[in-house]
Amino acid sequence: MGERRGRGGRGRAGALALLLLAACAPADQADEGMTIRFEDRAAPGAFERTGSAVRDGPDGAPGMWAAVPALPRPERAEIVNLDTGDKAVVALFRTGGAAIRVSNDAADALGLGGKPAAVRVTALRSVPEIGY
Repeated sequence: MGERRGRGGRGRAGALALLLLAACAPADQADEGMTIRFEDRAAPGAFERTGSAVRDGPDGAPGMWAAVPALPRPERAEIVNLDTGDKAVVALFRTGGAAIRVSNDAADALGLGGKPAAVRVTALRSVPEIGY
């Protein structure tokens, strides 16, 4: 019979990695502890599209989301209204239509009215930042 690994295998490895990182802290900062935070970074290589965005219908689904054609996989993304510079972070999905469709909540954050507006959609990736 093969050996079964429980759920704790990855957790122990992660804890060990954190302990090793903490051991590398400079001695005068060791008492302050280590912090890990995640910073969103634009990843245009993963997905980026510029186009005309339209607001979802009056009975549209709530939340911060957008749908674009030909998206390879769902993403987190930042949308920028190219006319005003307003930005919003959304969940990004694929649609069969030609236009970029934006939820009503996201459209409000972007300052989109009832007419199409030029936007840039860029995928986001979370990058860890380690500090002491």
